Amino acid sequence: MPDVLVCQRALRIATLATLVILCVAPRLVSARPMTVVDLAEMRRVLEPQLAPDGSSVAYVLTEADWKANRPVGHLWRLSLTGGEPVQITRGETGETHPRWSPDGRSLLFLARGESTTQAFTVPADGGEPTPLTRHATAVSAPAWSPDGRLVYFLAADPPTAEDRARERARDDVYAFDGVRRHRHLWQVTVGSGEERKITDGPFSVLSYRLSRDGRRVVSHRAPSTRPADSHKSEVWLSEADGGNARALTDNGVEEAEGELSPDGLRVLFLAEANDRFAPYFSASVFVVPAAGGPPRRLSVGSGAVERATWDAGGTAVLTVVNTGVTSQVVRVRETGGAGAVQALTSGEHSVQFWSANADGRMVFLVDEPTRPGDVWVMEPGGAARRVTGVYDRLAATFHLPRQARASWKGPGGANIEGVLFYPIGYEPGRRYPLIVQLHGGPSESDKFGWGPGVIVNHVPVLSGLGYLVLRPNYRGSSGYGDSFLRDVVGLYFRHMHLDVLAGVDALVARGLADPERLGLMGWSAGGHLTNKLITVTHRFKAASSTAGAANWVSMFAQTDTIANRTLWFGGTPWQASGTASATFERFLSQSPITDASRVRTPTLFFAGEQDARVPLAQSIEMYRALVASGVESVLYVAPREGHQWGELRHQVFKANTEIAWFERHLRGRSYTPVVPPDGPPAATKP
Repeated sequence: MPDVLVCQRALRIATLATLVILCVAPRLVSARPMTVVDLAEMRRVLEPQLAPDGSSVAYVLTEADWKANRPVGHLWRLSLTGGEPVQITRGETGETHPRWSPDGRSLLFLARGESTTQAFTVPADGGEPTPLTRHATAVSAPAWSPDGRLVYFLAADPPTAEDRARERARDDVYAFDGVRRHRHLWQVTVGSGEERKITDGPFSVLSYRLSRDGRRVVSHRAPSTRPADSHKSEVWLSEADGGNARALTDNGVEEAEGELSPDGLRVLFLAEANDRFAPYFSASVFVVPAAGGPPRRLSVGSGAVERATWDAGGTAVLTVVNTGVTSQVVRVRETGGAGAVQALTSGEHSVQFWSANADGRMVFLVDEPTRPGDVWVMEPGGAARRVTGVYDRLAATFHLPRQARASWKGPGGANIEGVLFYPIGYEPGRRYPLIVQLHGGPSESDKFGWGPGVIVNHVPVLSGLGYLVLRPNYRGSSGYGDSFLRDVVGLYFRHMHLDVLAGVDALVARGLADPERLGLMGWSAGGHLTNKLITVTHRFKAASSTAGAANWVSMFAQTDTIANRTLWFGGTPWQASGTASATFERFLSQSPITDASRVRTPTLFFAGEQDARVPLAQSIEMYRALVASGVESVLYVAPREGHQWGELRHQVFKANTEIAWFERHLRGRSYTPVVPPDGPPAATKP
């Protein structure tokens, strides 16, 4: 409760002396270290949206729901002219994806309907939500037409009568790589609820954007919604009713964020490609004539573009650019030349959930060391300003680690950097146990702030226990230019593991890290790298690998996406531009399983039972290899989870179990897990 409300209530019930005590007391309470459950119960702000006139902002605020075993979010609205935030929705299962109506009087959102996710509207000042869609399948990506008469959305085709009959009879054998149901663009009339299918055919719409006048739509079409087909997507332009559809691109890379310019003459989109549309380059903005023609790439320097939209006049593009350990809002003038790229924000933070209105007003979250993401707004030509205070008391309630940029030289003299988190109560001249955390991708980067996976990476808890934590942006990471990103092309483990070891050496040389107490952990590509590192060094006293690859050959056959892996290894395991045997050997030589007999590091493995990206079998292979070699190892499998884990108790279990593992192997002491309220034990002793 805000201090002012505490004081007002105290005034009504207490003497002046008691009032002084009550008002001052919250500021006298000492901060304490965070626990895993504190992290799980920390509220998170998501999906901020600015009202059309810029007077208010709507957002989703999530809280831990231990009964539902997941975070549940509701819609809130904050007037930017003054006043407290107001909760708009209170549905039992939560609400997402708020979108303002063009007149600013109501909010569109998604929530659970009778059986699937549907679209609803609610007055912006609060009230009873009204169902908008009653579609046969789940609704996603809803968007208003500019006149407010229509709402567009995406939905999968429903099962046919034959499909339902086969399902009832359990005659449901399916082709492994077969396309089951496509996803298409629909519209619903707000007044009547009448639905109309806009696209149809043997393709799927991955995403779309309406033009600002509502007359046309840019969409991204692919052969299916399968991740393996995403690189086959193309940019399409059509009338808003689906007519006159034509493709504007024809290449072998995935595109996103397509949008028609305000004058209707050009379309921008994002793609991870170079000027000739060769794949696996830093994500860039491309502009293509709406009438057809070759796309042109806009340069933003060495950074990677994460989001993009036209500015109000259509002469420049507003973007969010990954610059390594930060991300910033950047304006890019389409004509190029001196001063064409202008950073609109600066600081040690990352920008998330960014969007811009047609008039150029922007809203976004800023993830910074003491705030996981409050809402900020920016007027055209003005400075960004924070408008919510969800995390005002976070630093006063908990000990939060100091964050700093760490830099060092990798093999060959390459400049490598990362984010270093200091232990709580850090004392200069003292060495601390070090945990190295490896990000996924690998074409991602760790930035200042809290980052994704707050619970599963649990940095504030580790810092409170006296650990130094390093998040290195090794070669293969994004935000540092094409050469840095493409270091993995042709040979995956070329430099990344050596860059990590060089970072550890640098911290040891600076007198920060204790070389006898080193730990290692990573998820996805970070898990691949963890598996590699424990085969090349015995320096780490304990490791934890989540969703990590063991055998690149079997991984290629099992995963739901292979396009990037073909680039990393110069072909498939069975054929290549050179000889098939040479490529097969490259897959094997780069596989951690090949050198698993060298491992001596006690290692935990975690895997989602339903993970299609890095299937459970990969963790089983690595775990079995370590056990066969007599290395202490445990594999934990999370039921119902895919590549990313969503259930709170699973996340808490992983964090508690990992921390206990590091405490025992690095420091020879026990750790008492903090359990969820009314929950089962949140960790199992290996």
